[in-house]
Amino acid sequence: TLFQGLMSGEKCVLTLCIGDKHISPIDGVCSAIVAACNEHLKICKKASDGVNVLPIYMTAVLPMTREEFNGSDVEAFLKKRGIGYDVLIFLDDVEEVMGLSEQSQTDPNFAARIDLVHVTGPPPTTSAATPTAGSCGLNVSWGGFTLLEQLGLLVPSRCGPAIFLGPIDGTDSKEPAMKEGLRLVREAMLELTQQLDPKLEGTLWNRTDSDLVDAIGAILKGSPTVRRS
Repeated sequence: TLFQGLMSGEKCVLTLCIGDKHISPIDGVCSAIVAACNEHLKICKKASDGVNVLPIYMTAVLPMTREEFNGSDVEAFLKKRGIGYDVLIFLDDVEEVMGLSEQSQTDPNFAARIDLVHVTGPPPTTSAATPTAGSCGLNVSWGGFTLLEQLGLLVPSRCGPAIFLGPIDGTDSKEPAMKEGLRLVREAMLELTQQLDPKLEGTLWNRTDSDLVDAIGAILKGSPTVRRS
């Protein structure tokens, strides 16, 4: 759909969620995919609020080239989870498009506005009371935490846990992308932290990250959340 939007000639927005190439490849790739889910939910929220927006085409951009991806640990990780090579967008696929982003913001000759979303971790905080999801360096954890927040904005509070018993994106769609996004967050976090290895607590993960893994696990099973002891 991204390239369909480019070729359509209609007024639209192209949103590219670009992973961080300076972190673990699995984290960079998965956090980019989750960021695209978050951007999708922002559009759903505007639609539910009655806000008129231009057609938006969006995709995650994996922070590597196709050559770097081939045969990598990331390819094996995604393949095990049913995410195929044919649906992925890489840096070398959109390098030229990304270079036109600044010009597209002001040039009236551009039908498409190209927005670049660079995926990051949580903002810095001085609070020591409760660690922030992802504050030990896992961008995918922060993305998962934000995804749950966005989902909550789309569903009346009276629904409570029922949000996860039906269409998970809150739009009455059959598309399972949001649920699979949460599953990817959980599995990436477990992979990156070696199944939440206690020896790595405080280095690669913190208590909030652990709670997020438990919460998503309970959501996917349709069970009440139980805090890890």
